[in-house]
Amino acid sequence: MMNQRKRNTTAFTFMAWASFIGAFVAMFIGIYTLEESLSVKGYFAVCALFLTMSAFVLQKVIRDNLEDGYESRKRNTSAFTFLAWSSFALALLGMFIGIINLEQLLSVKGYYAVTALFLTMSSFVLQKTVRDNNDEDALTPVQHVHASEFKVEE
Repeated sequence: MMNQRKRNTTAFTFMAWASFIGAFVAMFIGIYTLEESLSVKGYFAVCALFLTMSAFVLQKVIRDNLEDGYESRKRNTSAFTFLAWSSFALALLGMFIGIINLEQLLSVKGYYAVTALFLTMSSFVLQKTVRDNNDEDALTPVQHVHASEFKVEE
Protein backbone atom coordinates (compact mmCIF):
# COMPACT_ATOMS: atom_id res chain seq x y z
CA MET A 1 0.00 0.00 0.00
CA MET A 2 1.41 3.41 -0.97
CA ASN A 3 0.78 6.45 1.24
CA GLN A 4 1.95 9.98 0.78
CA ARG A 5 2.12 12.47 3.59
CA LYS A 6 -0.21 15.37 2.88
CA ARG A 7 0.60 18.67 4.57
CA ASN A 8 -2.48 20.65 3.59
CA THR A 9 -6.03 19.53 3.05
CA THR A 10 -7.98 20.80 0.07
CA ALA A 11 -10.09 22.88 2.46
CA PHE A 12 -7.00 24.53 3.98
CA THR A 13 -5.61 25.31 0.52
CA PHE A 14 -8.98 26.80 -0.45
CA MET A 15 -9.04 28.92 2.73
CA ALA A 16 -5.50 30.17 2.08
CA TRP A 17 -6.46 31.30 -1.41
CA ALA A 18 -9.81 32.71 -0.27
CA SER A 19 -8.26 34.73 2.56
CA PHE A 20 -5.57 36.14 0.28
CA ILE A 21 -8.08 37.07 -2.42
CA GLY A 22 -10.44 38.52 0.22
CA ALA A 23 -7.67 40.64 1.78
CA PHE A 24 -6.44 41.81 -1.61
CA VAL A 25 -9.94 42.71 -2.80
CA ALA A 26 -10.77 44.44 0.51
CA MET A 27 -7.61 46.53 0.29
CA PHE A 28 -8.23 47.60 -3.29
CA ILE A 29 -11.94 48.30 -2.74
CA GLY A 30 -10.85 50.53 0.14
CA ILE A 31 -8.30 52.28 -2.07
CA TYR A 32 -10.82 52.71 -4.89
CA THR A 33 -13.48 54.22 -2.60
CA LEU A 34 -11.02 56.41 -0.65
CA GLU A 35 -11.99 60.06 -0.95
CA GLU A 36 -8.47 61.31 -1.63
CA SER A 37 -6.50 62.44 -4.67
CA LEU A 38 -5.31 59.96 -7.25
CA SER A 39 -1.73 60.32 -6.03
CA VAL A 40 -2.73 59.22 -2.51
CA LYS A 41 -4.68 56.27 -3.93
CA GLY A 42 -1.65 55.39 -6.06
CA TYR A 43 0.62 55.54 -3.04
CA PHE A 44 -1.58 53.08 -1.14
CA ALA A 45 -1.89 50.79 -4.19
CA VAL A 46 1.89 50.65 -4.65
CA CYS A 47 2.41 50.11 -0.91
CA ALA A 48 -0.13 47.26 -0.93
CA LEU A 49 1.57 45.58 -3.89
CA PHE A 50 5.03 46.11 -2.37
CA LEU A 51 3.84 44.70 0.95
CA THR A 52 2.32 41.65 -0.75
CA MET A 53 5.38 40.86 -2.84
CA SER A 54 7.86 41.48 -0.03
CA ALA A 55 5.84 39.19 2.27
CA PHE A 56 5.99 36.41 -0.35
CA VAL A 57 9.75 36.84 -0.79
CA LEU A 58 10.45 37.07 2.93
CA GLN A 59 8.51 33.89 3.71
CA LYS A 60 10.40 32.06 0.95
CA VAL A 61 13.80 33.27 2.16
CA ILE A 62 13.10 32.35 5.79
CA ARG A 63 11.94 28.87 4.83
CA ASP A 64 14.85 28.32 2.41
CA ASN A 65 17.34 29.35 5.08
CA LEU A 66 15.74 27.09 7.70
CA GLU A 67 15.61 24.12 5.31
CA ASP A 68 19.22 24.61 4.21
CA GLY A 69 20.54 24.29 7.75
CA TYR A 70 24.05 25.22 8.74
CA GLU A 71 26.11 22.52 7.01
CA SER A 72 24.99 22.90 3.41
CA ARG A 73 25.40 25.66 0.88
CA LYS A 74 22.68 28.29 1.29
CA ARG A 75 20.26 29.00 -1.55
CA ASN A 76 20.11 32.65 -0.49
CA THR A 77 23.08 34.88 0.12
CA SER A 78 23.27 37.06 3.22
CA ALA A 79 22.74 40.08 0.97
CA PHE A 80 19.52 38.62 -0.46
CA THR A 81 18.28 37.71 3.00
CA PHE A 82 18.98 41.28 4.13
CA LEU A 83 17.18 42.61 1.04
CA ALA A 84 14.12 40.45 1.80
CA TRP A 85 13.93 41.63 5.42
CA SER A 86 14.61 45.28 4.62
CA SER A 87 12.10 45.43 1.74
CA PHE A 88 9.41 43.89 3.94
CA ALA A 89 10.19 46.38 6.73
CA LEU A 90 10.13 49.30 4.27
CA ALA A 91 6.84 48.14 2.74
CA LEU A 92 5.22 47.80 6.16
CA LEU A 93 6.66 51.13 7.30
CA GLY A 94 5.53 52.85 4.09
CA MET A 95 2.00 51.53 4.46
CA PHE A 96 1.69 52.61 8.09
CA ILE A 97 3.27 56.03 7.52
CA GLY A 98 0.63 56.56 4.83
CA ILE A 99 -2.13 55.42 7.19
CA ILE A 100 -0.95 57.65 10.03
CA ASN A 101 -0.76 60.70 7.75
CA LEU A 102 -4.09 59.99 6.07
CA GLU A 103 -6.54 62.79 6.78
CA GLN A 104 -9.53 60.56 7.42
CA LEU A 105 -11.53 59.34 10.39
CA LEU A 106 -9.89 56.92 12.79
CA SER A 107 -12.28 54.20 11.60
CA VAL A 108 -11.03 54.63 8.02
CA LYS A 109 -7.41 54.48 9.19
CA GLY A 110 -8.27 51.38 11.19
CA TYR A 111 -9.78 49.76 8.11
CA TYR A 112 -6.56 50.27 6.15
CA ALA A 113 -4.38 49.10 9.05
CA VAL A 114 -6.38 45.91 9.52
CA THR A 115 -6.56 45.13 5.79
CA ALA A 116 -2.79 45.75 5.48
CA LEU A 117 -2.12 43.28 8.29
CA PHE A 118 -4.66 40.82 6.86
CA LEU A 119 -3.04 41.10 3.43
CA THR A 120 0.40 40.54 4.95
CA MET A 121 -0.62 37.49 6.94
CA SER A 122 -2.61 35.95 4.09
CA SER A 123 0.42 36.45 1.80
CA PHE A 124 2.60 34.49 4.23
CA VAL A 125 0.02 31.72 4.54
CA LEU A 126 -0.62 31.47 0.80
CA GLN A 127 3.09 31.32 -0.03
CA LYS A 128 3.62 28.57 2.53
CA THR A 129 0.59 26.62 1.35
CA VAL A 130 1.53 26.79 -2.32
CA ARG A 131 5.09 25.71 -1.52
CA ASP A 132 3.93 22.87 0.73
CA ASN A 133 1.58 21.63 -1.97
CA ASN A 134 4.33 21.88 -4.57
CA ASP A 135 6.78 20.04 -2.29
CA GLU A 136 4.23 17.24 -1.87
CA ASP A 137 4.47 16.51 -5.58
CA ALA A 138 8.22 15.94 -5.18
CA LEU A 139 7.90 13.66 -2.13
CA THR A 140 8.51 10.01 -2.74
CA PRO A 141 5.60 7.82 -1.77
CA VAL A 142 6.16 5.72 1.33
CA GLN A 143 5.55 2.03 0.81
CA HIS A 144 4.26 0.05 3.76
CA VAL A 145 5.40 -3.54 3.62
CA HIS A 146 4.31 -6.26 5.98
CA ALA A 147 7.14 -8.29 7.53
CA SER A 148 5.77 -11.51 6.02
CA GLU A 149 6.44 -10.14 2.53
CA PHE A 150 10.22 -10.21 3.03
CA LYS A 151 12.08 -13.21 1.61
CA VAL A 152 15.18 -14.36 3.38
CA GLU A 153 17.67 -16.03 1.07
CA GLU A 154 19.88 -18.69 2.54
